[in-house]
Amino acid sequence: MRRMAISIGLAVGLLLALALSLHVWAAPVAPLGRHCGSAGPLPLSAPDFCGCTWGEVLFRGQPVSGVAITLTYDNGAVAGATRRTALEPEPYFDLTAHDLGARRGDVVTLTAQFAGGTVSRSFRAWPGADGEQRIVLAFPERGVWSPWVTGGYTRALALAGDVVWAGGPGGVISIGLTSGISVAHTLPGADQSVRALAVGTDGHVWAAGGGGVAEFDGGAWHAHAVPLAHTLRALAVEPDSGAVWLGGGDGVAGEVAVFTGTWTTAGSFGGPVTALAVDEEGRVWAGTWGDGVHRQDWGGGWTRHRAVDGLASDNVLAAAAGNGEVWFGTAPYLSGLGPRGGVARYDLATGTWRTYTTAHGLPVDAMLPQSPASVYALTMGEESAPWAGTADGVRFLADGDWWGAYTTTHGLRPGAIHALVAENEAAVAAAPAGLDRMDLAATPGARPVAQIDAVSPLTLTSGTTLTLSGGGVDGDEGGDRIVAWDWSSSLDGPVCTSATCALPYDLFTSGVHSIGLQVQDDEGVWSARLTTMVRVEGSLRVYLPLVVRNVGTR
Repeated sequence: MRRMAISIGLAVGLLLALALSLHVWAAPVAPLGRHCGSAGPLPLSAPDFCGCTWGEVLFRGQPVSGVAITLTYDNGAVAGATRRTALEPEPYFDLTAHDLGARRGDVVTLTAQFAGGTVSRSFRAWPGADGEQRIVLAFPERGVWSPWVTGGYTRALALAGDVVWAGGPGGVISIGLTSGISVAHTLPGADQSVRALAVGTDGHVWAAGGGGVAEFDGGAWHAHAVPLAHTLRALAVEPDSGAVWLGGGDGVAGEVAVFTGTWTTAGSFGGPVTALAVDEEGRVWAGTWGDGVHRQDWGGGWTRHRAVDGLASDNVLAAAAGNGEVWFGTAPYLSGLGPRGGVARYDLATGTWRTYTTAHGLPVDAMLPQSPASVYALTMGEESAPWAGTADGVRFLADGDWWGAYTTTHGLRPGAIHALVAENEAAVAAAPAGLDRMDLAATPGARPVAQIDAVSPLTLTSGTTLTLSGGGVDGDEGGDRIVAWDWSSSLDGPVCTSATCALPYDLFTSGVHSIGLQVQDDEGVWSARLTTMVRVEGSLRVYLPLVVRNVGTR
């Protein structure tokens, strides 16, 4: 009986111990803030918890998704990326250096890589009561527009090396990007008007318009007899073969022809051909007015894509190809299936369409005829991202979802952009007042100015807290905002990343500190460092001698 009692007692004890262990294992852990749900659970109550770092990455002033993020500490690293969620419409990241051994007060480094660029920011891990610490990384915005050529109406642009070619109702001119010297050219024939321009693989310039097609070989223009009877509206060049494609049409008829030493008709459609592009697979795309777009088949035929298939609109005005995608700028209208318009993208890998409209930052709206609507021009700009010429300036795809804007706040003259080119570190837009040129190396706007509002106390002693309060101003037109604050110490490095901070005495080294503040605006520009002096007094330590008593043996 005694053995049975002991066995029952042991069993109960084991069950109780197991229950306690399960209870401890399942004990609730304080949740992270709403931005950092995927980084926990972490012991937020621990005084040395380094926190969860979250924030945005700004590219050309816009928060973007798909940015590679790395958080490093003590030769270790954790990686992530900016993303959108149902709770956060703007893309953000969240990472923690907790598993790397970082503790509250340690200095960690955050690095972002996007579009071929890298930005980094080192800061002291100092989470708030919710366990979060917000950090914003901003890529320095580049590109300032300025008037370049005044006057004239430009309908087509092309770039050949260091020379920009511009064509319109008045003819065609060439302008040196470096020299700024412009030359007016006389085309063969009486009608000098130009609707389309293209540069061949051999460097020859092609112009199409009311006078037909002409080719410039570097010394003289030569007229071509083409097999199209309609108004000529579009040109494109195959990058591999050098074949030149020509499109045109009137009313409900459209045609294309190709030049490979001789001209050959290559297709007819139910609408005028208004835009041509060649994709990376070597196939030609013909955009039409009213008949959607037509893709060249390998057998020589054509496959049509319309709005019912995913195209933004059947009225196509512009086309461009690159990076495994084909883009189309369209004009809006109301159909039986709802509003049409915007920019359409065709993914060659998946064979799928996507449309971008006002919901993605484009000024297009078929529901409001009085608002800017049409996308007149497309070009593949930096990082093989599309740029669009619209009725309200230039738009560029900042990430997979949002189009940023270049408008009058960036120096672009007001009005519709009917022609656009952006390649080889140059960008030119055709505004109503003339041609505007973009300096890709310049930083728009003024440098922000930091301001220190309060520092207390100026002498920090044991048990006290240093309170910092500051801000910044940015006089840029358009209301640019301050997105980052960096407080630092000349002796201890980064100390705080918010406008107002409360920092304990134990964080600082004894001595005289130069406490500095820098602020950053949304264009990625940092202010000069504004400083003030703070003294941190060392704690009083009393050392008592150790007396060793030698006790002899008896």
